[in-house]
Amino acid sequence: MSKNAVAAVLAAHVLVLTSACSGGPVDQCEEKRVTCATAGYLCDPSDGVCKCGGRGGVVCGENEVCDSAANTCVSNRCSSVDCAGKPGTSCDVRDGLCKCGGTGGTVCADQQVCNPNVPACEAAADCNQLTCPRNQTCDGSTGTCVCGAQTCSTAETCSVASSVEKVCVADNCTGVVCTGSASCDSADGLCKCNGVVCQSGQACGCPTGSDGGCADSERTCRASNLCVGVSCGGGSTCDPSDGRCKCGGPGGPACSSNQICNLGPPSRCEGGQQCVNPDGGTKTCGSGTSCDPEDGVCKCGGRGGLSCAPPVTDEDGVVRVPGEICVTNLVQIACRMPCSVLNPDCPEGTYCYFDSSATPVVSYCAAPTGSQEAGQNCTTAAACFDEEPSPHALHCLGLALGVTGLCHTYCDVALGAAGCLQDIPRECQQIPGAPPGTGYCKASN
Repeated sequence: MSKNAVAAVLAAHVLVLTSACSGGPVDQCEEKRVTCATAGYLCDPSDGVCKCGGRGGVVCGENEVCDSAANTCVSNRCSSVDCAGKPGTSCDVRDGLCKCGGTGGTVCADQQVCNPNVPACEAAADCNQLTCPRNQTCDGSTGTCVCGAQTCSTAETCSVASSVEKVCVADNCTGVVCTGSASCDSADGLCKCNGVVCQSGQACGCPTGSDGGCADSERTCRASNLCVGVSCGGGSTCDPSDGRCKCGGPGGPACSSNQICNLGPPSRCEGGQQCVNPDGGTKTCGSGTSCDPEDGVCKCGGRGGLSCAPPVTDEDGVVRVPGEICVTNLVQIACRMPCSVLNPDCPEGTYCYFDSSATPVVSYCAAPTGSQEAGQNCTTAAACFDEEPSPHALHCLGLALGVTGLCHTYCDVALGAAGCLQDIPRECQQIPGAPPGTGYCKASN
């Protein structure tokens, strides 16, 4: 045997003897007496750590559990997630959100639905099948009606704030009470019967012969016979919308038997136990309101009326926001913010109008109910509105019961003709009943 061969044999014997003496690697699980309590975990003998899969495995992270069958960690974020309320979606194991396409998918926005066949989020409604309220348009990406870039709530309406901007403002019907079967149209805040404003002597009712009632879509304005045989006294007259005696006529408050009608202005019911002061005098109300005998509160419309917002003052008692005033006409009553036509300071989306048909006549902030320009006819005080050169209110001159008005531009009487556009000769004349200096532009003779 050669020397090299002898050396190799000796080396092999040395390696065998060395391994036999060391006894091999130590089992750290036995050495440390490790017991794994977590489901699916086994001890890794190389380091004595409980792992998913044992030797060579991993320690699962937060929101993960060990799958003993697959010897791997899986997410448990979706264990309590129910996507039934979002059809077409499934849970993303990475964040627990219901997504269109599941893990790695997309969270659909409001007014969107998931099409699982694509998968992709799509508009919940087709704009071709959607009719939007006044001044709103359909957003094709969501299938919803928007006011400029805003989505108005059910208590808001869309108003033109500038020639390029639209904003959501309080619904025109906020603070409006309709008489009879009429209902308030949020588009313009007017009480209507199936879309029509009833005239004096008319009431909103069902067609003749419909004794059992009818749907709202079948109601019409027709001459009322509810006041036939009704005798009113004490300054009250019969309201054809419901056949009740009202103080000041249709739209006014109905006085109780122990009250008297004070024709004002404004017309109001006085007396009643709750409306009597300790000294025996009658409680006096301001801002066009009258006392509600049910609770003694000054309300717009008196009994069962509206409580207008009071003034907002600072800690020193200085009025920062004026209180609302009561505006009354033949079809409705409403609480409105007072304003000055010549120096308007109204909430965004509303404009200052002088209403000669109101009781009492007054200027108040309101969203435009129409877009009649100068020289066009108007049937409501807020129907006159022009967007050029910037959005501004116009005055409905001559508006009265049964009489159509005509839109004119407001002007400051002190400025004379200089306050009016002179594309044709015009002069500024005082508006009858308006505060001194509040005028309208009239074409010169």
